[in-house]
Formats: sequence, structure tokens, C-alpha cells
Amino acid sequence: MTTQVSDGLAAGLARNIQPTFCYYRQSNGWITISPSTRLERLKYVEQGWTCLDAYGFFDMGAYTVSHPFEGLFMMGGAKEMSVEQIIQTGLYFDPPKVPVCRQHLTQYHRAHKADCWRGAQKVEFPQMAGVSPDLIGPFICDFCQRKMPTKEARQQHQSVAHTKPLGDVQTGTSLGKALAEAMGKAGAPVAVAPTQDMLLQRIAELEAKVSASAETVCECGGSYKKGGSNLHQRTGRHKKWEEKAAQPA
Repeated sequence: MTTQVSDGLAAGLARNIQPTFCYYRQSNGWITISPSTRLERLKYVEQGWTCLDAYGFFDMGAYTVSHPFEGLFMMGGAKEMSVEQIIQTGLYFDPPKVPVCRQHLTQYHRAHKADCWRGAQKVEFPQMAGVSPDLIGPFICDFCQRKMPTKEARQQHQSVAHTKPLGDVQTGTSLGKALAEAMGKAGAPVAVAPTQDMLLQRIAELEAKVSASAETVCECGGSYKKGGSNLHQRTGRHKKWEEKAAQPA
């Protein structure tokens, strides 16, 4: 049995399917996307959030996840974002372009077309005008030239992705400071000028500290730190190497 629905009734049913996401300002000042249903909104308000319903409602999809603030910026809401969030997310040094259609992604506007982007401009953040130049990047990684939004982000990136070269730089810095101290250039003048033997002894002490924390390479191809020889020899990699070496050719 087939049920027919008139065009007017179908349109009425479609209008009842409302977008269910919008922007909120959290209690810490950061803006986020969350559901806008009545119960959810009450829960967020109790947590100290503010619903930014003036900037519209939209559906959540893959595109919105990848461009979370496009709708806010498209509706003129760039001024709502805190300076901290702009800096931490790096939006200030690479502002995105936003469509000019002023239509959120919903069942009536499922994707932005070419006309939506004609004449698009990059977002401007007027609240960044008074920010200290020391906080303005991008801050370039010393090893891979990757752009970071903050000095702290660069430091964390280098400590994780470039451990060895960063350690070499720090070692060189320590040696340089030691030499400067020995020559009386880092503080109060010394009574006696350092001799070559004194400088070599100081360098040897620093090299000993560095080598004490360095790893030893095993014949099996693995490595271990000082005092970890026995533990390494009990690991699977070293045992497999021993078993393979013991097999007759």
C-alpha cells in the first residue's frame, strides 16, 4: 500500500527538522560548538556557558568538524573570540577565508558552491591590535621550519619531535657557558686567567656528564642507558639476536 503526501505537507514536515548545533562561549572565554537542544542548552547555561544564538544554527558534519568556526566568522562573529583562543589556535597568523553566502550548512544548504566563495576575504580579528609583539608569531621550529602559534608550542614540539638535535644544541650551549664562566665573561672577574689545562679539564667534566646519560649501542642493534645492560639482555630483541647467532650456518 502506498501512502501519498502532498507537497505542502512534505514541506511542512521538512521545516520541522531544525539544525541542532550552535556556538557557545564557555566560562573560560573560549568558544565551542555544542548541541542547541533545549535540555542541552539548559545544562550548558548552568555550567556558566553563554549561547551565541545570534550567529545561527547549523547541522554537524565532516566539513563543519574540519572548519569549526567558519559559520561564526561568516556571520561576523570573529570579534567574539578571545585573544587567548586566537593565539593558542594560531588563527591570527593564518586567518581563513570564509564564504560570503551567509548560509550555514543545513538540509537546505548542504555545501558551499563556487558562488558562495566569490569575493571571499580573510577573517580579521580587531581584538589583536593591542597584543604585545612578543606574543605574535608564527614561531618557527629550529629544525623543520614548522610554524607554531606560541613559543610554548614550539618548545613542546621540539622536545618531542627533535629530541636528539635539541639535546646537541643544549649540550653546546652548556659548553659555551662553561667556557665563558672559566674565562670570567659570565660574571665577576676572576683573579687568575684560566690556563689551557683548566679549560680542557672543565670540558672533560661536562663531556663526562653527557656521556653518563648517553645510550650504549649493543651488538644486537639495540641500545640501553648506563646500568641497563642486564635488563636489555633479557629483552626479546636481544634474545632473538642471540638465538639467531647460535644457529649453525
